[in-house]
Amino acid sequence: MLKLTMIDAQTKEEKTYTKDMPSARQLRRALELEAQAEQENMEATAMLDEMITYVVDVFGQQFSYDDFLDNVPSDETFQTIADVIMQVTGQKKGNDGLKKKAVKAQK
Repeated sequence: MLKLTMIDAQTKEEKTYTKDMPSARQLRRALELEAQAEQENMEATAMLDEMITYVVDVFGQQFSYDDFLDNVPSDETFQTIADVIMQVTGQKKGNDGLKKKAVKAQK
């Protein structure tokens, strides 16, 4: 089961979203995102938009793109996205390769 927790920036209320196991299509998309993150010519904001949209889709639109932007702290953004992708691909937490790739894309 996938899990993502956000804290509402205005009310400070914690909300946890869950989703049953992802589909093979969602796994395939996660692998595509990892490959895109390795491309050094992709604009950082475009990559971030793709990743956030993916997370929203994986959780079945239980929250919006704007909810994610407004309620995930900036210093946790890439780790939150990486955690979701790692859950989808079956990787263990602590494997921060995607996070490193996304941060590198910002430079």
